[in-house]
Amino acid sequence: MTSTRRLFLGAFTAGAVTVAAGTATASEAEAAEGDVTYPGEVAARNFRTDGGTTSSFRTVSTAETWKLHAMTVHQDGVAGNGVALNVVSDNPEDSAMYLSGTEKARGTLKILHRGYQDASDGGAAAVSVYLETEGVTGTPGGTAAQGILVTHTTGPTKGNLVTLRNNGVDDFVVKGSGAVGIGVAIGATPRGRVEIAQRDSAIGLLMQANADSTSRLAEFRDRAGVAKLRVLNSGALAAHNAMFGVTGAESYGGGDGVIGIRNATTAPTSDPTNGGVLFAQNGALKWRGPSGTETVIAPA
Repeated sequence: MTSTRRLFLGAFTAGAVTVAAGTATASEAEAAEGDVTYPGEVAARNFRTDGGTTSSFRTVSTAETWKLHAMTVHQDGVAGNGVALNVVSDNPEDSAMYLSGTEKARGTLKILHRGYQDASDGGAAAVSVYLETEGVTGTPGGTAAQGILVTHTTGPTKGNLVTLRNNGVDDFVVKGSGAVGIGVAIGATPRGRVEIAQRDSAIGLLMQANADSTSRLAEFRDRAGVAKLRVLNSGALAAHNAMFGVTGAESYGGGDGVIGIRNATTAPTSDPTNGGVLFAQNGALKWRGPSGTETVIAPA
């Protein structure tokens, strides 16, 4: 006769068979029919469930037993490739594992990597994601699956989507709004879609050109998708229009492909070195050279 058995760790389940307290053996489990409750410890070389019903490990944690885990898996070896828990699924229609929780101040999944003081664990990672496609050894090819996906089902989250914090600041944060902060203060809201807070003497943003002379280091487009400002591979600026000294609305006099210079808020009062200063004053275009001479290039 085929029977379905579930093994419950703990003394809370009323099963069909109760075994006296102490260490139960595999032969006692084989002789039992239906649910089996072992008030004491269960010792076996291995344990397997292969029936059509759900296998469960349950317990009830209380204030007095707040670390009473429902299940503890411990790999006691210190060598070899045996892992503590190996989850494998052949079902392409569902996830390999579900994980859910109702925490208020803890992560649903908490991972602790116990590091080495001599830094010998430089090749380790607290989380490692490996995407593999059977039969593919190079490019092009490979899986179309995403490495990491964060999304919602009941509405956008109010919390951060991603927070990386290691130096007393939010080194990298993606807010629930999608705004990105790099090096911003902890809990700060980025003042743009992307905000980079420069720290110490490090360069705030570095772009290095590649060998392709036709590529661009950066390009900025208007809402219609038309390029308005480009930083070329050579480092040269290519702008549709350019306005210097602007603090408010731009004014090009209706021109297109022109350069505008706003009246100087403060005209130069000292002599420049290694060149000169070009500025506008009361609408006139002026040049001040290293000798202090101011020349009107074009009147107002």
